[in-house]
Amino acid sequence: MRMNRALVLALVVAALAAPVLAAPARGPVGLGVYLGSPTGLTVGVDLTRSSWIDGVLAWDFANPNGARLSIRADYVLAFPGTLVIEGEDIVPFVGAGALVTIGDPLSVALMMPFGLDYTFRKAPVELYLELALGMALVPATDFVGGGGLGVRYRFAGK
Repeated sequence: MRMNRALVLALVVAALAAPVLAAPARGPVGLGVYLGSPTGLTVGVDLTRSSWIDGVLAWDFANPNGARLSIRADYVLAFPGTLVIEGEDIVPFVGAGALVTIGDPLSVALMMPFGLDYTFRKAPVELYLELALGMALVPATDFVGGGGLGVRYRFAGK
């Protein structure tokens, strides 16, 4: 009886896991978390195989100057096939975009992210590591930076 339950459980787990494992390695839209500066949620929308729109929505409620909400959006160019290690394509990328931080004070910066992106072959999961350098324009001109590790689930397209 115990053996039958284990077999049924194994079949149910396999049936539930099959669509994830059979999904294409990289769907056109990804959603996940961004751990770094700032920490928050991330979204990626592929435009082509070598370009996408990247966004980060982050918040900071522990700031001594009051709560802050940060929104960053970038247009990213990627270079697939440039860095292949043991058959795995680790894709370098560079982009240009803007960072708006709503809080006291409001700040606006132009940003240039660059880093490495990897999508697993057998699972719709993307990892990326990036640094972002930029120039704050509001409230004053200054150099700014950030970066972090992003993990996104890639949703399959039609």
